[in-house]
Amino acid sequence: MSAPINIAVSESLDELKSVLAKTTDYLKPRVRMLLLIARGIAISAELAAKTGLSIPTILSYKKKYADGGLPALLQDKRGGDKRSGLSDDQKAQIKAKLSDPKNGLRSYGEMKAWYKTELGIDKEYHAINKYLKRNFGTKLKVGRKSHVKKDEAAIAVFKKPARGC
Repeated sequence: MSAPINIAVSESLDELKSVLAKTTDYLKPRVRMLLLIARGIAISAELAAKTGLSIPTILSYKKKYADGGLPALLQDKRGGDKRSGLSDDQKAQIKAKLSDPKNGLRSYGEMKAWYKTELGIDKEYHAINKYLKRNFGTKLKVGRKSHVKKDEAAIAVFKKPARGC
């Protein structure tokens, strides 16, 4: 078992209350934890019960505060900018590749390789998968067996209606 993390809160109660009022709902439990520590409650189990956080979360927040102070504790690293970063020309190339029946792709792995060779972009498989599904409605499909180089003239003769109908 590791030694308990004891921290001394350098901010005043009034300062912490003003930070609590300004911060987002996601970060409020962190500031509440600091308020409780400033009021003399330092046991992680008690802090967890009063803030609604788990003990490992309390310990990680204490460590963040000990390492970098209030700014480090209030960093929100969730999510971010989810734009693709592709130019309009690159998007047009992708659309053309997806709609090409003769040189189609069979998997997102092939699309990943195509991204690297044609566009010069090295993206993760899941990023390509989600982007194509979200923006182009792609799916992994298993088509009927039909040759892409079949003779259209032979099909027209085959489908010609019988005489006398």
